[in-house]
Amino acid sequence: MHQPALFTFIKKYYASAFVIFFLTVILTGCKPNTPSPPAQEPANIPSAKGEHLFADTGLSYVKVFDNNGRVCIQQTSTGYEMAEVYADDKKIPLLIRITKTDLCFADSVNRNKVYQLTANSLPGSKNISWQLKALGTHLTLNDKTNTLLVVHEGDGTEEDLIMRYSMLTGEEVFRCSYNDMKVSIPNSRDRRFIGFLSRETVTNPLKSLNEENLLGLIYYSSNFKRIATLKLKLKRSSVANRISARCPEMVLAPADNNSVTIEDGKGIILMKSGKNYTSKDIGNFSIKFTYYIGDDNEESSITIPVVNDKPDWKNATYDRDIFELSE
Repeated sequence: MHQPALFTFIKKYYASAFVIFFLTVILTGCKPNTPSPPAQEPANIPSAKGEHLFADTGLSYVKVFDNNGRVCIQQTSTGYEMAEVYADDKKIPLLIRITKTDLCFADSVNRNKVYQLTANSLPGSKNISWQLKALGTHLTLNDKTNTLLVVHEGDGTEEDLIMRYSMLTGEEVFRCSYNDMKVSIPNSRDRRFIGFLSRETVTNPLKSLNEENLLGLIYYSSNFKRIATLKLKLKRSSVANRISARCPEMVLAPADNNSVTIEDGKGIILMKSGKNYTSKDIGNFSIKFTYYIGDDNEESSITIPVVNDKPDWKNATYDRDIFELSE
Protein backbone atom coordinates (compact mmCIF):
# COMPACT_ATOMS: atom_id res chain seq x y z
CA MET A 1 0.00 0.00 0.00
CA HIS A 2 1.41 3.33 -1.07
CA GLN A 3 1.67 6.19 1.48
CA PRO A 4 0.45 9.61 0.47
CA ALA A 5 3.12 11.96 -0.88
CA LEU A 6 2.53 14.52 1.93
CA PHE A 7 3.12 11.92 4.62
CA THR A 8 6.36 10.81 2.94
CA PHE A 9 7.58 14.44 2.85
CA ILE A 10 6.90 14.98 6.56
CA LYS A 11 8.84 11.83 7.51
CA LYS A 12 11.84 12.91 5.49
CA TYR A 13 11.73 16.46 6.94
CA TYR A 14 11.69 15.35 10.59
CA ALA A 15 14.40 12.74 9.97
CA SER A 16 16.66 15.42 8.49
CA ALA A 17 15.94 17.83 11.38
CA PHE A 18 16.76 15.17 13.93
CA VAL A 19 20.13 14.43 12.25
CA ILE A 20 21.05 18.16 12.21
CA PHE A 21 20.11 18.57 15.87
CA PHE A 22 22.12 15.48 16.87
CA LEU A 23 25.23 16.66 15.02
CA THR A 24 24.90 20.15 16.59
CA VAL A 25 24.83 18.70 20.11
CA ILE A 26 27.89 16.53 19.40
CA LEU A 27 29.92 19.35 17.92
CA THR A 28 28.95 21.81 20.67
CA GLY A 29 29.96 19.35 23.38
CA CYS A 30 33.38 18.95 21.80
CA LYS A 31 34.14 22.69 21.94
CA PRO A 32 36.20 23.96 24.87
CA ASN A 33 34.32 26.24 27.33
CA THR A 34 35.10 29.89 26.55
CA PRO A 35 34.18 32.66 29.02
CA SER A 36 31.80 35.39 28.01
CA PRO A 37 33.55 38.62 26.97
CA PRO A 38 33.74 41.21 29.76
CA ALA A 39 31.19 43.98 29.85
CA GLN A 40 32.36 47.03 27.94
CA GLU A 41 32.15 50.52 29.46
CA PRO A 42 30.39 53.11 27.32
CA ALA A 43 32.76 54.56 24.76
CA ASN A 44 32.27 58.14 26.06
CA ILE A 45 33.49 57.32 29.60
CA PRO A 46 37.30 57.28 29.84
CA SER A 47 38.84 54.38 31.74
CA ALA A 48 41.13 55.35 34.64
CA LYS A 49 44.45 53.53 34.77
CA GLY A 50 47.34 53.54 37.21
CA GLU A 51 47.94 53.02 40.92
CA HIS A 52 44.78 53.34 43.00
CA LEU A 53 45.28 56.20 45.52
CA PHE A 54 41.83 57.34 46.65
CA ALA A 55 38.14 56.60 46.20
CA ASP A 56 34.95 57.94 47.74
CA THR A 57 31.21 57.51 47.37
CA GLY A 58 28.73 60.33 47.92
CA LEU A 59 25.08 59.91 48.87
CA SER A 60 22.32 61.83 47.10
CA TYR A 61 18.60 61.44 47.79
CA VAL A 62 15.30 63.27 47.98
CA LYS A 63 12.37 62.86 50.40
CA VAL A 64 8.89 64.27 49.99
CA PHE A 65 6.50 64.19 52.94
CA ASP A 66 3.43 65.85 54.39
CA ASN A 67 3.90 68.29 57.25
CA ASN A 68 0.50 69.26 58.65
CA GLY A 69 -1.01 69.57 55.19
CA ARG A 70 1.98 71.20 53.49
CA VAL A 71 4.28 69.33 51.15
CA CYS A 72 7.86 69.38 52.42
CA ILE A 73 10.91 68.39 50.38
CA GLN A 74 14.31 67.37 51.73
CA GLN A 75 17.15 67.08 49.23
CA THR A 76 20.68 65.92 50.00
CA SER A 77 23.28 65.86 47.26
CA THR A 78 27.01 65.21 47.25
CA GLY A 79 29.44 66.47 44.64
CA TYR A 80 33.15 66.95 44.19
CA GLU A 81 35.13 70.03 43.15
CA MET A 82 38.78 70.53 42.27
CA ALA A 83 40.36 73.77 43.44
CA GLU A 84 43.82 75.27 43.49
CA VAL A 85 45.18 76.94 46.60
CA TYR A 86 48.55 78.58 47.04
CA ALA A 87 51.03 78.43 49.91
CA ASP A 88 54.52 79.96 49.64
CA ASP A 89 53.86 80.57 45.93
CA LYS A 90 53.31 76.85 45.37
CA LYS A 91 50.12 75.62 43.79
CA ILE A 92 48.34 72.87 45.72
CA PRO A 93 45.53 70.90 44.03
CA LEU A 94 42.67 70.36 46.45
CA LEU A 95 39.82 67.84 46.15
CA ILE A 96 36.74 69.08 47.99
CA ARG A 97 33.72 66.91 48.80
CA ILE A 98 30.58 69.05 49.18
CA THR A 99 27.36 67.70 50.70
CA LYS A 100 24.39 70.07 50.58
CA THR A 101 21.14 69.48 52.48
CA ASP A 102 18.11 71.55 51.53
CA LEU A 103 14.87 71.27 53.53
CA CYS A 104 11.91 73.45 52.61
CA PHE A 105 8.21 73.54 51.85
CA ALA A 106 7.31 73.05 48.19
CA ASP A 107 5.64 76.48 48.02
CA SER A 108 8.58 78.44 49.47
CA VAL A 109 12.27 79.17 48.91
CA ASN A 110 14.81 77.87 51.41
CA ARG A 111 17.68 80.19 52.28
CA ASN A 112 18.99 77.93 55.04
CA LYS A 113 20.98 75.21 53.32
CA VAL A 114 23.50 73.15 55.27
CA TYR A 115 26.88 72.68 53.61
CA GLN A 116 29.34 70.05 54.83
CA LEU A 117 32.79 70.11 53.24
CA THR A 118 35.78 67.79 53.43
CA ALA A 119 38.99 68.84 51.68
CA ASN A 120 42.20 66.93 51.01
CA SER A 121 45.23 67.82 48.93
CA LEU A 122 46.30 65.39 46.25
CA PRO A 123 49.37 63.14 46.72
CA GLY A 124 52.69 64.75 45.88
CA SER A 125 51.77 68.19 47.26
CA LYS A 126 51.74 69.88 50.68
CA ASN A 127 49.39 68.06 53.03
CA ILE A 128 46.10 69.89 53.54
CA SER A 129 43.13 68.31 55.27
CA TRP A 130 40.12 70.02 56.83
CA GLN A 131 36.38 69.81 57.39
CA LEU A 132 33.78 72.52 57.90
CA LYS A 133 30.04 72.94 58.26
CA ALA A 134 28.27 76.14 57.26
CA LEU A 135 24.70 77.41 57.07
CA GLY A 136 23.98 79.54 54.01
CA THR A 137 22.19 80.08 50.72
CA HIS A 138 25.10 80.02 48.25
CA LEU A 139 28.64 78.67 48.36
CA THR A 140 31.47 79.73 46.02
CA LEU A 141 35.05 78.49 45.76
CA ASN A 142 37.29 81.48 45.00
CA ASP A 143 40.72 80.29 43.88
CA LYS A 144 41.97 83.86 43.32
CA THR A 145 41.78 84.74 47.01
CA ASN A 146 42.37 81.32 48.62
CA THR A 147 38.97 81.68 50.28
CA LEU A 148 35.62 79.94 50.22
CA LEU A 149 32.66 82.31 50.21
CA VAL A 150 29.32 81.50 51.87
CA VAL A 151 26.40 83.92 51.52
CA HIS A 152 23.38 83.51 53.79
CA GLU A 153 20.58 85.61 52.34
CA GLY A 154 18.18 87.44 54.59
CA ASP A 155 14.54 88.16 53.92
CA GLY A 156 13.20 91.62 53.20
CA THR A 157 13.81 92.80 56.79
CA GLU A 158 17.27 91.22 57.26
CA GLU A 159 20.68 91.88 55.79
CA ASP A 160 22.71 89.13 54.16
CA LEU A 161 25.49 87.46 56.13
CA ILE A 162 28.81 87.13 54.27
CA MET A 163 31.33 84.55 55.52
CA ARG A 164 34.79 83.67 54.20
CA TYR A 165 36.76 80.54 55.06
CA SER A 166 40.44 79.88 54.42
CA MET A 167 40.91 77.15 51.82
CA LEU A 168 44.20 76.22 53.51
CA THR A 169 42.74 75.51 56.95
CA GLY A 170 38.94 75.50 56.60
CA GLU A 171 38.68 78.10 59.39
CA GLU A 172 36.35 81.10 59.22
CA VAL A 173 38.52 84.20 58.76
CA PHE A 174 35.94 86.90 58.03
CA ARG A 175 32.27 87.82 58.28
CA CYS A 176 30.16 90.90 57.68
CA SER A 177 26.72 92.11 56.65
CA TYR A 178 25.55 92.98 53.18
CA ASN A 179 28.90 93.13 51.35
CA ASP A 180 32.63 93.28 52.02
CA MET A 181 35.38 95.68 50.94
CA LYS A 182 38.70 94.45 49.59
CA VAL A 183 42.31 95.61 49.69
CA SER A 184 44.43 94.23 46.82
CA ILE A 185 48.21 93.88 46.68
CA PRO A 186 49.80 93.85 43.19
CA ASN A 187 51.41 90.56 42.10
CA SER A 188 49.98 88.78 45.12
CA ARG A 189 46.93 86.65 45.86
CA ASP A 190 46.80 88.08 49.38
CA ARG A 191 43.84 90.26 50.21
CA ARG A 192 42.44 92.22 53.10
CA PHE A 193 38.71 92.00 53.76
CA ILE A 194 36.89 94.74 55.65
CA GLY A 195 33.24 94.87 56.65
CA PHE A 196 30.58 95.69 59.21
CA LEU A 197 28.36 93.17 61.01
CA SER A 198 25.06 94.82 61.92
CA ARG A 199 22.23 94.06 64.35
CA GLU A 200 19.87 93.47 61.40
CA THR A 201 21.86 90.56 59.97
CA VAL A 202 20.13 87.25 59.27
CA THR A 203 20.44 84.76 62.20
CA ASN A 204 21.25 87.75 64.48
CA PRO A 205 24.90 86.77 65.18
CA LEU A 206 25.41 89.73 67.56
CA LYS A 207 22.78 88.46 69.99
CA SER A 208 25.11 85.88 71.52
CA LEU A 209 27.49 88.66 72.63
CA ASN A 210 24.76 90.07 74.90
CA GLU A 211 26.33 93.55 74.97
CA GLU A 212 24.14 96.56 75.64
CA ASN A 213 24.05 99.33 73.00
CA LEU A 214 26.25 97.33 70.60
CA LEU A 215 25.62 98.78 67.13
CA GLY A 216 27.90 96.41 65.24
CA LEU A 217 31.31 94.81 64.78
CA ILE A 218 34.00 95.92 62.34
CA TYR A 219 36.08 93.07 60.90
CA TYR A 220 39.54 93.39 59.33
CA SER A 221 40.99 90.12 58.00
CA SER A 222 43.40 88.56 55.55
CA ASN A 223 42.64 85.45 53.50
CA PHE A 224 44.45 83.41 56.19
CA LYS A 225 43.37 84.85 59.52
CA ARG A 226 41.30 87.44 61.35
CA ILE A 227 43.53 90.42 62.13
CA ALA A 228 41.28 92.77 64.12
CA THR A 229 37.72 93.06 65.42
CA LEU A 230 36.37 96.39 66.68
CA LYS A 231 33.17 97.13 68.58
CA LEU A 232 31.00 100.11 67.72
CA LYS A 233 28.56 101.12 70.44
CA LEU A 234 25.94 103.83 70.77
CA LYS A 235 26.11 106.28 73.63
CA ARG A 236 23.01 107.72 75.22
CA SER A 237 22.18 110.80 73.19
CA SER A 238 19.28 112.66 71.65
CA VAL A 239 19.91 111.00 68.27
CA ALA A 240 20.62 107.45 69.40
CA ASN A 241 17.11 106.20 68.64
CA ARG A 242 17.28 107.68 65.12
CA ILE A 243 20.39 105.76 64.02
CA SER A 244 19.73 102.78 61.83
CA ALA A 245 20.57 99.30 63.10
CA ARG A 246 21.48 98.28 59.55
CA CYS A 247 24.89 98.38 57.91
CA PRO A 248 26.19 101.95 57.36
CA GLU A 249 27.50 103.24 54.07
CA MET A 250 31.13 102.12 53.66
CA VAL A 251 34.07 103.21 51.48
CA LEU A 252 37.85 102.98 51.48
CA ALA A 253 39.62 106.32 51.19
CA PRO A 254 43.30 106.56 50.06
CA ALA A 255 45.57 109.00 51.90
CA ASP A 256 47.74 109.72 48.84
CA ASN A 257 48.18 108.93 45.15
CA ASN A 258 49.97 105.65 45.86
CA SER A 259 46.64 103.84 46.08
CA VAL A 260 43.79 103.53 43.61
CA THR A 261 40.16 102.97 44.55
CA ILE A 262 37.90 100.69 42.51
CA GLU A 263 34.27 99.57 42.58
CA ASP A 264 33.01 102.96 43.82
CA GLY A 265 35.32 102.90 46.82
CA LYS A 266 34.53 99.31 47.83
CA GLY A 267 38.02 98.22 46.81
CA ILE A 268 41.51 99.68 46.87
CA ILE A 269 44.80 98.67 45.20
CA LEU A 270 48.00 99.48 47.08
CA MET A 271 50.18 100.36 44.09
CA LYS A 272 53.38 100.86 46.12
CA SER A 273 53.27 97.39 47.64
CA GLY A 274 54.01 94.10 45.91
CA LYS A 275 54.70 90.42 46.19
CA ASN A 276 57.31 90.85 48.96
CA TYR A 277 55.26 93.29 51.02
CA THR A 278 55.51 93.72 54.80
CA SER A 279 52.95 95.00 57.29
CA LYS A 280 54.37 98.51 56.88
CA ASP A 281 53.24 98.50 53.26
CA ILE A 282 49.58 97.92 54.21
CA GLY A 283 48.36 101.38 55.11
CA ASN A 284 47.97 104.96 53.92
CA PHE A 285 44.22 104.58 53.56
CA SER A 286 41.19 104.86 55.82
CA ILE A 287 37.98 102.95 56.43
CA LYS A 288 34.99 105.28 56.39
CA PHE A 289 31.54 104.41 57.75
CA THR A 290 28.71 106.93 57.35
CA TYR A 291 25.34 107.02 59.10
CA TYR A 292 22.48 109.27 58.02
CA ILE A 293 20.49 110.32 61.04
CA GLY A 294 16.75 110.97 61.11
CA ASP A 295 14.49 112.40 58.42
CA ASP A 296 16.96 115.20 57.71
CA ASN A 297 19.67 112.65 56.81
CA GLU A 298 22.22 114.42 58.95
CA GLU A 299 25.59 112.83 58.17
CA SER A 300 27.77 111.35 60.89
CA SER A 301 30.95 109.54 59.83
CA ILE A 302 33.48 107.27 61.49
CA THR A 303 36.91 107.35 59.83
CA ILE A 304 39.53 104.80 60.92
CA PRO A 305 43.06 105.01 59.50
CA VAL A 306 44.88 101.78 58.66
CA VAL A 307 48.51 101.70 59.86
CA ASN A 308 50.89 98.72 59.73
CA ASP A 309 48.13 96.43 58.52
CA LYS A 310 45.77 97.24 61.41
CA PRO A 311 42.87 99.65 61.89
CA ASP A 312 44.18 102.39 64.20
CA TRP A 313 40.96 102.83 66.15
CA LYS A 314 42.56 105.00 68.85
CA ASN A 315 43.22 107.72 66.26
CA ALA A 316 39.85 107.39 64.55
CA THR A 317 37.74 110.49 64.02
CA TYR A 318 34.03 110.40 64.92
CA ASP A 319 31.46 112.08 67.13
CA ARG A 320 32.33 110.78 70.59
CA ASP A 321 29.06 112.08 71.98
CA ILE A 322 27.22 109.56 69.81
CA PHE A 323 29.57 106.61 69.26
CA GLU A 324 32.10 104.61 71.22
CA LEU A 325 34.81 102.58 69.45
CA SER A 326 36.91 99.85 71.12
CA GLU A 327 38.53 96.48 70.64
